[in-house]
Amino acid sequence: MYFYVIKNLYEKNSQLLVSNQEVLKVTRNAEDFRAAKEVVNGWFIESNTDSNSKFIVLKRLLTLFEMEDELLIKYSSNGESKTEPNRFSIRKKYWHQLLPLLDGTNLFDNVSPSKDHWLSTGAGIGGLAYTLIITKSHVRIELGISTSSKEKNKAYFKKLLKNKEAVDQSFGKPLDWEELADNKMSRVKFELQDVSLFNDNHWERMNQFFVEYLPKFENAFRPFVKNLK
Repeated sequence: MYFYVIKNLYEKNSQLLVSNQEVLKVTRNAEDFRAAKEVVNGWFIESNTDSNSKFIVLKRLLTLFEMEDELLIKYSSNGESKTEPNRFSIRKKYWHQLLPLLDGTNLFDNVSPSKDHWLSTGAGIGGLAYTLIITKSHVRIELGISTSSKEKNKAYFKKLLKNKEAVDQSFGKPLDWEELADNKMSRVKFELQDVSLFNDNHWERMNQFFVEYLPKFENAFRPFVKNLK
């Protein structure tokens, strides 16, 4: 199950996984490891680790991917196992009812409901994406900057940051600008706290948040994202 989860995390966001070597060392050189295991697409990790170490790595990875509630992981005497809680169907149900409500923007017109806690769509430049995120404690809108190059990500972020005042003013509220210097990616986000996907009574507030602020978020960034090309 350890390798299954890592493979799935790679498929969800390969750049986020590969860029966080302090959490999990992932390279294309099998000789970097005592007992190399190919996870996917020529990427290798160490396979000769004990169950406790694997558990710690998975917990850190799930936190990194903001998926602490994604999987229930347990270790038994017979090995590792995974359960899939009802959260997957709840997420898909939420996205299904939200997407038709998003007017004022066509960003997610061609995006289908998912069982994941996030939905992403391109921002017009490779490696940049608008993402909607739903969790058990908050929801948010973000512009993620995650090309294959950390240097390019930081350059893009700093170029956008020069226009912070104009972007915030256009949006109408201060945004959270996170360079994440120790990570490969950078992002800008806007959050609504104290709402939970798993409380139906919060869905109306969550919907209002996305419907109101997604078009404003896109409009605030559109002219400056275009200038990154």
